[in-house]
Amino acid sequence: MKTTSPTPDAILQTAFGFWNSKVLLTAVTFDLFSTLGRRRFTGAEIGRKLDLHPRGVADFLDALVAMKFLEREGDGDEAKYFNTPATALYLDRNGQRYIGGIPEMLNARLFKYWNDLPEALRTGKPQNETKHGGKKYSMNCMRTLKSSSASSTG
Repeated sequence: MKTTSPTPDAILQTAFGFWNSKVLLTAVTFDLFSTLGRRRFTGAEIGRKLDLHPRGVADFLDALVAMKFLEREGDGDEAKYFNTPATALYLDRNGQRYIGGIPEMLNARLFKYWNDLPEALRTGKPQNETKHGGKKYSMNCMRTLKSSSASSTG
């Protein structure tokens, strides 16, 4: 009977998972997918349109290509980047099924609070908006969203 040694693959994949998440959340926050729409732009053109420093643009866009959120035609400075069918449909504000508001909220509200998880577990103190005197959100907002959604479709 042959046994296999455990590997650290799942551990490392989970530990580095925030990289992919933050790249996607940043792209949505910058409105990259709507900026592209159905067009193809070079990295320099995208950088100018989004007011990005040139240093990291190619790495940022190529990370999105590797994650299959953008496609690229060509190489080097002349490479053109464009939306995948999924990002055109779901992350372009002009798409038929835009869901970019969810990643925007995750980036703006929730991402930073997960960074405070160790403090929350050690102190028991809230690590959300109430920590800094902001508005406290509750599940009531979900009920409000559901009821307004139901009334607009009925």
